[in-house]
Amino acid sequence: MDIRIITSSDFRKNQKKYLDLSKKERIVITQRGTNEVIELVRKDKIEVSNLHRAITKDELMEGIEADIRKMYNK
Repeated sequence: MDIRIITSSDFRKNQKKYLDLSKKERIVITQRGTNEVIELVRKDKIEVSNLHRAITKDELMEGIEADIRKMYNK
């Protein structure tokens, strides 16, 4: 598999292009000023065992608000 190395600014400008290319090539994104890189990895399936327990942002906020109410009503 070929490797394509791109800058983070190039990735921002051409996200669709590089996401599509990641089907055929390894895409490595460099970040100016750091020695770190990011590699795009395409997967067929999310490998998260607790995905069935996921909640929405609204559900999270409701839970947080309920906890805050409990703390201050005691």
